[in-house]
Amino acid sequence: MITREDIFFITKEIKKLQNYFEKGDFEKVIRKAKILLKKYSNQPILYNLIGLSYKQLNNLEFAEKTFESGLKAIPNDSSILVNLGATYRLQEKFNEAKKTLEKVLQSDQNNFNALVNYANVLKDLNQNSEAIDYYNKALNINNKNQFVQINLASSYQMIGDFEKSKKILRNIHNEFPQNVYADQLYSSIHKYDDDQTHQKEMLEKLNKENISQNDKMILCFALAKSFSDQNNPEMSSKYFIMANDLKFASIKNFDFEKQTIYLTKPKHIFKNFTFEKNTSSKKPELIFIVGLPRSGTTLTHQIISSHSGVFGAGESPILKNIFVKKFENDDFIKNMVNFDNKQNEFKKNLRAEILNLFKQYHNNLIILDKAPLNLCWLGFINILFPTAKIIHCKRNLKDTALSIYRNTYEGWALPWSYNQEYLVKFIDLYKELMVFWHTKMPGYIYDCHYEKLVNNPVEETKKLIQFCNLEWDENCLDHTKNKTGIRTVSIEQARNPIYKKSVNLSENYLKYLGFLNKISE
Repeated sequence: MITREDIFFITKEIKKLQNYFEKGDFEKVIRKAKILLKKYSNQPILYNLIGLSYKQLNNLEFAEKTFESGLKAIPNDSSILVNLGATYRLQEKFNEAKKTLEKVLQSDQNNFNALVNYANVLKDLNQNSEAIDYYNKALNINNKNQFVQINLASSYQMIGDFEKSKKILRNIHNEFPQNVYADQLYSSIHKYDDDQTHQKEMLEKLNKENISQNDKMILCFALAKSFSDQNNPEMSSKYFIMANDLKFASIKNFDFEKQTIYLTKPKHIFKNFTFEKNTSSKKPELIFIVGLPRSGTTLTHQIISSHSGVFGAGESPILKNIFVKKFENDDFIKNMVNFDNKQNEFKKNLRAEILNLFKQYHNNLIILDKAPLNLCWLGFINILFPTAKIIHCKRNLKDTALSIYRNTYEGWALPWSYNQEYLVKFIDLYKELMVFWHTKMPGYIYDCHYEKLVNNPVEETKKLIQFCNLEWDENCLDHTKNKTGIRTVSIEQARNPIYKKSVNLSENYLKYLGFLNKISE
């Protein structure tokens, strides 16, 4: 039985743990909270603090085990269930995440945290219309939460409802004027050639004395985009350089070789490997769009996912999360490239595991994944899914490099893109790897040239659909009606009819961004 003294003691200790958590001392939180759990095993907050600390340390497996232990001690506790659901989501266990959060919502349909996390899962699954419903339900409970408003605005952008997104973002600007993420989202869908009001607001924010380096970086990217809209490459380049330099300076312990081992090592793994030639005319289970970022992958995704038999998953992290972990494991490599019965069973199980993960997006349609750097895993994809279709998006490399350099990416993705020298080197390694794959797997990869696609969309679209072994679908000729979510920086362009103005755009920037001259086709 817990006494009054126990309550006083545990309250005081929990406050200490919360202070450690806020200071980022997560290992201390875990250590001290575990000691308290031995006596106070019925306190949900202890399980939550331990699990969330493991989460902050990127140990999702231990976080999951902690929350599951909490539910054994305190069944159906809503706070633990919500945190467990959020942890499942981060591991792409979307079905488990949905079931866990639905359990909370069945007993309390107004649980704010469960509504938001459920919306986040739906958003990850590219079910953006459904996600919008849940974000709105959450905002009906608390309409002052700026982070939910940002997610709602982002979801509206993904389905192409830019006016609703703009309205929310302007509201955030009025209520939370220091929120530069709202500026970033707004800039991605706003045209500054006619209306410069927002550009002036961002310049004012940028010149404030107390602005952080991160906020300055975000504003510089947005400002560079605004000057680009105004056909001012000199000012646009100025802010692009400032933004990229700030972002690159914030990246700790950058190692280019580590970042690019996935481009170089496959050539050694598969040097003496002979891939089986696939001549199947069956519909594929999976279609992959690969290439450099900003090479036309989003446009190609929207065209193919307009087909009634295809579900566009956007840039799925599934293959990256699986193969990055296994890439340095020699036993994994041996199992993949050998062909005795033991290895065949291993590959059969891995294939089933990956396919089940993709089927979380849609159980009945062909899944289309446009994560461009899946080009690193084409050898593994060929072995596991020989009937999969691989579409390689190619674009003028100077245009591609400019487009990569003009944008910022989620979290710490693509760190090499923020440094001109490393960006040039990365493109060279990409070219070498794609030549290798084409040599090793003739006919397995279809090169889709961006310039051909925008200049002759009907003929090139028909070639794409034919390559995918799909029946012709007229919907593919008007991708602007496609409500499939777009989660990339191409969000606004990919909602418009095909246009040609980005072809050879880099010519306007050669004078200001000299590194572009180092890039050859």
